Amino acid sequence: MSRKYSIGDVARKLNMTTRTIRFYDQKNLVKPESIGENGYRYYGEEQIQRLELINYLRGLNFSIKQIKQLLNDQKGSDSLLLLFQKQIEENDAQIADLKQKQTQLRHLAKTIATRKIDADGLTDIAKIMKKETRLTNLRRKMWLFSFSILLIEVLGIFSAYQFKQSNALPVMWLSIATMLVLIFGLTAFLTKYYYDQVEYICPNCGTKFIPAMTTFIFSAHTPKFRRLACPHCHQKSYCLEIAR
Repeated sequence: MSRKYSIGDVARKLNMTTRTIRFYDQKNLVKPESIGENGYRYYGEEQIQRLELINYLRGLNFSIKQIKQLLNDQKGSDSLLLLFQKQIEENDAQIADLKQKQTQLRHLAKTIATRKIDADGLTDIAKIMKKETRLTNLRRKMWLFSFSILLIEVLGIFSAYQFKQSNALPVMWLSIATMLVLIFGLTAFLTKYYYDQVEYICPNCGTKFIPAMTTFIFSAHTPKFRRLACPHCHQKSYCLEIAR
């Protein structure tokens, strides 16, 4: 007979709060295996594994709605397997990169300790230590563009309010129109820019592909996936998003 865990046991085992576990119950994500006569919830290994998976996806900024869609999708398990395999590859690459950096740091520390480094030498060290990944740069640019759009929206609303207060209605409408043009223009540019930087992997056949722009815009998506039809196997699934 499989062991049953109380909600407190599960909370300690997964480093969660009982409130969070009850919340997932209310959202129909993880129901207890049984409820005792005393009203206590009891969970089995299957529910614990599901909670662990939800915790991981929440850590990747998946919303409750997105997690529910993914878990209920017929090909959801294939998409998740693809995500985990990709994450393992990324972790292995990060570990290798950290090991290389550790080797460099030890070598640099030994060099500095054994002889005096002049200005040119320090410049060389700075070049060695400075390394940015393409993904990091892309995220920074996306945040900058998003902040610019938000700033334009705030300034536009504030300006329109000021013009309305002074009864300058024509100027107010001109301000609103200008704001909308800028917002839609920047949003279109940001969408196109992001579209040009990413591609997708089908969880069914492993094909890498780039969807049509309109499909990209209107398809359902999560922080790591987009629901697309593979051009090779024609299966519609949550495909993993990667940089080109």
